[in-house]
Amino acid sequence: MATFVGIHGIGQQYRGKYSLSEAWLSALRDGLAEAGHDAEAEQVQPGDVRVMFFGGLFRPSTGTMAAEDPPYSAADIQAGPEKDLLETLYKAAVEQDPSLGPGEGAMFPGSVPVQAMLAHLLSMPLFGGIAQRAFIGNLKQVTRYLEDESLKEQVLDRLHDGIGDDTRVVIGHSLGSVVAYEYMCRFQPASVRLLLTLGSPLGIPKLVFNRLTPRPEDGKGAWAGNVPTWVNVADVNDIVAMRKKLAGLFPGPDSENVDDRLVDNGSDAHSVERYLNAPQTGSALHEAIG
Repeated sequence: MATFVGIHGIGQQYRGKYSLSEAWLSALRDGLAEAGHDAEAEQVQPGDVRVMFFGGLFRPSTGTMAAEDPPYSAADIQAGPEKDLLETLYKAAVEQDPSLGPGEGAMFPGSVPVQAMLAHLLSMPLFGGIAQRAFIGNLKQVTRYLEDESLKEQVLDRLHDGIGDDTRVVIGHSLGSVVAYEYMCRFQPASVRLLLTLGSPLGIPKLVFNRLTPRPEDGKGAWAGNVPTWVNVADVNDIVAMRKKLAGLFPGPDSENVDDRLVDNGSDAHSVERYLNAPQTGSALHEAIG
């Protein structure tokens, strides 16, 4: 088992647990070092960091185009949660950068064609370089995890296999933060001292927050099991982490509360490596294991 267990986000179906673990290890050590804890950074070894890989569950089946996402187009975005999520991201993007807006006379955002919303979002540095087909595939991954109970069970089972008595920190990035939260609520591993969520969509109203398991009550989500410390790190320009502060949504037992920390990841706001190597993240890891 490992001291640090990570859960990756969307769009990782062509990666694997070993390549992801190597990338996370280096960035995690950099974060500790940037927070002033070089000695601890040097002590973290490859076996101490394990990323639990579930992306293979979204990999196209045999017979589709090799090493490619299905040839999704705007027409493949389904009415309901998929289109709602697209519109929510687009609205957040326009609030951040009004130049992406629909133009004069357009009703916002419903009258903006799906193709136009896609084009505007893909023009952002946040999504720079991602193909339209991959972006649409990512939308489908998020909604499928939240709606497909069989898939959710497979994802949680994979995570359960990687958490043991020596696991002290569970780290979830992007959709992985939703997985991590739901895992902590259900299994409540006693050894885990810190839940660390990075670039988390947990606070997106209706589309994510209201679909969590367990279901929120009276506008408040359950605390993440029995974990004593929950640190949430959000980039100021990361629209996936739409709600930067989760403390008001997930009240803790007694005086515990989510420790919300803001970072600036530059042009790659949602990058897991930039989240991990930030000093705000490194200090949280130090506080948990130091």
